[in-house]
Amino acid sequence: MLWEPLRSLPPRLLPDSTVGYILPHCLHGFLCRAQDVQVRVPPEVRGYLGGTVQLPCHLLPPGPEVRVSQVTWLHVDAAGTSKSVAAFHPSYGPSFRGPKPGEERLSFVTAGQSTGTRQGTEIELRDATLALRGLTVEDEGNYTCEFATFPSGTSRGVTWLRAIAQPQNHAETQEVTLSLEPMPVARCVSEGGRPPARISWVSSLDGEGRQSQMSGPVPGTVTVTSRYTLVPLSRVDGVKVTCKVEHESFEEPILLPVTLSVRYPPEVSISGYDDNWYLGRGEATLSCDVRSKPEPTGYDWSTTAGVFPASAVAQGPQLIIHSVDKLVNTTFICTVTNAVGTGRAEQVVLVRDTPRASPRDVGPVVWGAVGGTLLVLLLLAGGSLAFILLRVRRRRKSPGGGGGGGGDSSGGGPYDPKTQVFGNGGPVFWTPTAPGPLKPDGKDEEDEEDEEEKAEEGLMLPPPKALEDDMESQLDGSLISRRAIYV
Repeated sequence: MLWEPLRSLPPRLLPDSTVGYILPHCLHGFLCRAQDVQVRVPPEVRGYLGGTVQLPCHLLPPGPEVRVSQVTWLHVDAAGTSKSVAAFHPSYGPSFRGPKPGEERLSFVTAGQSTGTRQGTEIELRDATLALRGLTVEDEGNYTCEFATFPSGTSRGVTWLRAIAQPQNHAETQEVTLSLEPMPVARCVSEGGRPPARISWVSSLDGEGRQSQMSGPVPGTVTVTSRYTLVPLSRVDGVKVTCKVEHESFEEPILLPVTLSVRYPPEVSISGYDDNWYLGRGEATLSCDVRSKPEPTGYDWSTTAGVFPASAVAQGPQLIIHSVDKLVNTTFICTVTNAVGTGRAEQVVLVRDTPRASPRDVGPVVWGAVGGTLLVLLLLAGGSLAFILLRVRRRRKSPGGGGGGGGDSSGGGPYDPKTQVFGNGGPVFWTPTAPGPLKPDGKDEEDEEDEEEKAEEGLMLPPPKALEDDMESQLDGSLISRRAIYV
């Protein structure tokens, strides 16, 4: 039996999609009062589909003269229909609206759990928290908790119950074949969420997610599918992308990594040629480097000339030339096949008559040339320095250091730098020159310098002092010795 409330005023549905309600004597924040009697309820309660949820409702401590006559819970569904779902009377106990006795999904958490005096019963009725088991989508809506008091009347509080469902998530790759048209390469599914989950993709590739929705396995739930789409080139194979799923039931987003898979024909290149293949070289090797998915099923070596050298032996991805000859001077072709298609690469080989000098052989020669050049420069610098020092020393010689000592210098004159010496012990002749400015010792400064230079070079002998006093001037301008014997 369901007890009807003493006073029933149907709520008025607001046009706002959040479904709020205006009740008589209700304050903002869902704290409602009838005169001095206040009811406190939370503005929103969330519960998981199939689970148990509690709808708190408390009567704030009234005055001692206020007594609770009855507690009633009303449910207003999305269509705006209001109906009583539970009631509690101090004398008759709880009553619920259910399909069959014993199958009620509602219960009062505190009220009616024990019996006692009248005062004890009134204390229990101040907590009208309602529990709902086996939450369904139809249970979603506004719930009104009403306290009928005497003599204050009825006080109400409204709670919005939301039914949510946590989705199950998984992501997988979708293997595709190389193409120039966009196509899905990965799929991410969030199944049975309420409300629908939000899916995005984290990737460095230039792709986009394309979403679709359908009904979930439980009524009222939604399954969201997102397909990551791009142009599947060979470089996409093996790249990791991440599916990011967000839902209000998650404390943090769910991250699901996926490794993309693209099937493509072989991409071929040839290595091993070092531009130093010469006649007679042994065990030269070319390697056929392949990147493909799936793995290659066959290798084929050939030449553009159509003639395959007898010294070349193909061993799968390798071509071994036991001895380089003139037939090796050609273009080699490596053709690779897999389940998707075929790829090939070419390598031009130029055969030399003699080996090319390696960098290790050229190194000592270069360093030797550099060292020789530095040595020559050092020698030139040393010779220049020695010459400069010699000139400075000549300039700094004493003016009287060149001769004139020990004899009478008053009558002497300068000596001709062109003085010639004849015979072995024969006469010596000097040709006089026009006298120039004399130094204090009677010699021309420039003549003295020239005389010193030629003396150092061995081109002249300085005149002895004894001969200088023995010379006599003749009418023809020549000088002869007074002591010499002429034949």
